[in-house]
Amino acid sequence: MKLSIRHNIGLDYSFTFLNNLNLLHALWMIWLSLKGFSLWELGLLEGIFHATSFLMEVPTGAVADLWGRRSSRILGRIFFMASLFFLWKAEGFLFQAAGFVLIAFSYNLESGAGEALVYDSLVHIKKEELFMGVRGKKELIFQLAAITAFLSGGYLATRDYNLVFAVTLLAALLSVGNALLMTEPPLKSRQIPPEGSIIKRAARSLGGQTKNSLSVIRKEPRIAYLIIYSECIFVFTTTQYFYLQTWWKFAGYSEFYMGIVFSFQCFLAGLSALAAPGLDKRFGEKKLLFIIPVLLLISLWGVALFQFKALFFILNGVFEGILMVSISDYINKMIPSDYRATILSYQSMVFSFLMILLFPLIGLLGDLFSLDVSFFVISSIGTALFVLYRIYIRFYQKRNT
Repeated sequence: MKLSIRHNIGLDYSFTFLNNLNLLHALWMIWLSLKGFSLWELGLLEGIFHATSFLMEVPTGAVADLWGRRSSRILGRIFFMASLFFLWKAEGFLFQAAGFVLIAFSYNLESGAGEALVYDSLVHIKKEELFMGVRGKKELIFQLAAITAFLSGGYLATRDYNLVFAVTLLAALLSVGNALLMTEPPLKSRQIPPEGSIIKRAARSLGGQTKNSLSVIRKEPRIAYLIIYSECIFVFTTTQYFYLQTWWKFAGYSEFYMGIVFSFQCFLAGLSALAAPGLDKRFGEKKLLFIIPVLLLISLWGVALFQFKALFFILNGVFEGILMVSISDYINKMIPSDYRATILSYQSMVFSFLMILLFPLIGLLGDLFSLDVSFFVISSIGTALFVLYRIYIRFYQKRNT
């Protein structure tokens, strides 16, 4: 039985924990490499995941806005469980690719829906000013779930990978039950055409929702600026995170060692996320969006150039936690409720597009040369883009003064 809307925030905290209790998150590349897949093939699989995400992010965001955020995240969990069976049992590349398509759908259906459900629940109870704090707590819970997943996943992987899959499936099943208890926040309008076949009505609905969402962004271009800026940063930290798993494995470190490093990073990232509201009040949006990316670039170079990769990797998480919470708040404040999930899906779409370009390239460089060269390239491209971005900002500000 569903509870009232005011309970959505607490239910979302527990859903966040179960949703992110994915013991395979830090192990899937190792699992597939043990099954004989090359770094290039792993890069292609990640590219397939992001290609699917790129194509389906906005349609699934529109689905959440039109037919319900709660229904969207439940369907996403079902797709996730189906994808696990492919990753677990499939042997050939094509079957693994099919699994990555399914897992992309699962992330698409959750990416804009979950955050939109939380924000609009706060709007409904007239507490939207609390969102940054709620988002910080949610990030901490996310990181605690990741700590649990990394430690238990790393430990179980040294015994039997079948246990890793079984526990992950159980957590996913429990998350479905959790989502069923949530209540859909009411929206002002759900513009679903009343006439025509189901397919035609769905197509017209999705088309209209996408068109209206783009109109919102054109009226407020700062939304697009924040989306592109933040996702360019996150794509470099994410790429480095995945390939570090393989680097450590090739260097002779165990999955349990990686679990400890990832857990420590998650713990500090969760604490830094809680600090984001205070840092925003102290520095303001403009300074915060300059200082934190610079610190992230320094930590990226630390991983690329120095032996103590774990230290700089942990610092990545600290700075990323602050940036993720603050960017989320800045963007949500500018989005009307009726288009929230759709527009937030554009954020994930930008990320997927960048990952399609970068991730296979880094894997290919790792196969041809070494992963150390790959890390150097990641840091170099990130630095070059940041410099170009700052030049553009100064030019834009001068032109408009």
